Amino acid sequence: MKKDRPTDQHSPDPGIRIAWWNTGLSPTRVPDRASPDDFKLASKMLRHLVEDIRADVVVLGEMAECSVKGLREACPIARAEFTWLPAFHKAGLSRFSFCVLSRTNRLTVSFSSPIVKNDGERICKVGLHFLIRLHEGGRPFSLIASHWPSRLHLDRSDSARTHIAAHLRRWIDDRILSLRSENVILIGDFNDEPFDEGLERYLYASRDRNKVLRNPNFLYNPFWRHLSSLPQRSPKEQECDAGTYHHPGAQYSDWHTFDQLIVSSALLFGQSGWRLNEENTRVSSVPALDDGEAFPHGIFDHLPIIGHLERTFP
Repeated sequence: MKKDRPTDQHSPDPGIRIAWWNTGLSPTRVPDRASPDDFKLASKMLRHLVEDIRADVVVLGEMAECSVKGLREACPIARAEFTWLPAFHKAGLSRFSFCVLSRTNRLTVSFSSPIVKNDGERICKVGLHFLIRLHEGGRPFSLIASHWPSRLHLDRSDSARTHIAAHLRRWIDDRILSLRSENVILIGDFNDEPFDEGLERYLYASRDRNKVLRNPNFLYNPFWRHLSSLPQRSPKEQECDAGTYHHPGAQYSDWHTFDQLIVSSALLFGQSGWRLNEENTRVSSVPALDDGEAFPHGIFDHLPIIGHLERTFP
């Protein structure tokens, strides 16, 4: 088998950076709500992700054909250097609303299959499965992007939330782990915190590295670290983040950590040639904006997250 090696032995290998952002540009019920000013502001965030953060894959949520067109026009660098893969697959009366950007000169992202749960009364959008392949070869990565129902429409205590998580767990066991495909990445807006029952108990997304080491079927969720307030330090010294979703006026806290990246045991411990860099896996920094503008702002109520995978060598 061909061993993974950096293409440039004189430069440190950059690894792979994967970003997720629930843009808010085109919610399913109001896909045309974004204004020209919204696209201008969204393009600054996207440019920050691809130029400053150097993301190789960017998964955008709450997108539609109109928002893909508007964002492509507003962000020339992403239009020039990335391949855009809209993913608007139907699911019952609704549809998935993702767009995946991949850095053209490094890798490709291809759509594999939708993951839906049909309970006889309604069809739930569990996720979309993509494959990430580096141009240089090696094992592909299984990327599952999800945007689970909002708590405005499905209460936190509703058992349907745990049913979605359990369905995804079974799908991963049957379709990926059973085939010994070890590079598994889950990303998206789960509308659940890391400690909620669906993610921890039914998806088996643990905070405990030793538990995941002893039981490779467990997943690892690094976003347990990002549940508390920002410390009074410089961004480089921050050990945690306030959250990813801002809902002012909530009963107990304005911030929630709904957007997360979760990895398989093999990616946590570098058993398949790649290892999670947990220090660089976090809520993304925010670009410098014009006076009076800030994130969260207007229709934007989610911050992007970034995950970093480093290459390991025998």
